[in-house]
Amino acid sequence: MGMEDHASSPLGMDRPLKGLRVVELASVLAGPLAGSFFAELGAEVIKVENPATGGDVTRQWRSADEPLEGPSAYYVAANGPKEVQMLDLKKDGDQAALNVLLSDADIVLQNFKPSGLVRLGLDPEALALRHPHLIHVHLKGFLSDANRPGYDMVVQAETGFMAMNGAPGGDHFRMPVALMDVLAAHQMRSAALLALWQRERDGLGSYLEVWLDASGLSALANRATEYLVAGHEPAALGALHPQIAPYGETFWCRCGGQIVTAVGNDPQFQALCDLLHRPEWGKDKRFSSNPERVQHRSVLAQLMAPAFLEHSADFILAQALECGVPLGRVNPVSAALQSDSGRAMTATFEAEGRTVQHVRQVAFKIHRNGKRST
Repeated sequence: MGMEDHASSPLGMDRPLKGLRVVELASVLAGPLAGSFFAELGAEVIKVENPATGGDVTRQWRSADEPLEGPSAYYVAANGPKEVQMLDLKKDGDQAALNVLLSDADIVLQNFKPSGLVRLGLDPEALALRHPHLIHVHLKGFLSDANRPGYDMVVQAETGFMAMNGAPGGDHFRMPVALMDVLAAHQMRSAALLALWQRERDGLGSYLEVWLDASGLSALANRATEYLVAGHEPAALGALHPQIAPYGETFWCRCGGQIVTAVGNDPQFQALCDLLHRPEWGKDKRFSSNPERVQHRSVLAQLMAPAFLEHSADFILAQALECGVPLGRVNPVSAALQSDSGRAMTATFEAEGRTVQHVRQVAFKIHRNGKRST
């Protein structure tokens, strides 16, 4: 696989990790996303898959209406500018081939269960003795149970995300992406970059452990402190923010478009009232401050709904931008990817003889000494 259209990337042509070699033994999503991140920054990434199992399992994950020919959309999502090698690590010869790869590698990413590492030639202590320079990043499932396999759906449920996701009093839902894997991929990148920095100082590699459930828990952020500080059990609120209003309320417009609110302070709310030609709402004691609006948000939403219906979404969004009111259009994924940002974040590359696209993992641009380097 090879990346083609670097020019429109947020990073441009700058490849600061050129010369770095990453061996990716991980499968499914978190590890491969981390591997793609390093590849997009210029590293040589060698993705090792097991031919005995048909390679990365996501090669077989297809939606009901997805063509059976070519690489699966799920596989393409996390695998772009990488070299693929097929090795069965249960075979001595293939373990030896991997050992050769690791002798020149800087980073290895893997997500095997700890109980199977010795058999696969990946015992962390033995690997460190053979390759003391190597940065070994190991994704696990659960912090408190080393050999329990980690699955995104299970981790979403057990870390509290599923209980918060859904309408009040209704069914709970999984997040629409494998969020725990995405969060863990960020932790794997951070761990590896920290270890690279440490290696610059002492010349030694590291063994780094990352967990799906710990990655999820770290992302609970203010929802965690609702319980830890305030003693409140975070509940499912749909799109609503538990501490801010109107924030997450959505409204239909005259054109059929839908707008979501993200009003975070009192001046923004007053500006929204003026935009909707309802200045009296800002003087209403029920809505004059954010704590009051949170208490009376359902009444406020009922009042706001007909006001939004008086205008088109384009008009409201244009006026909101001028007066500093944070509103957004509720877009389907197709519209998001067709936006300027979506097009810039889309990469085109060749996979198995086919031209495919996926979303980039690098979402920043480097400026060196105050000057753009691309």
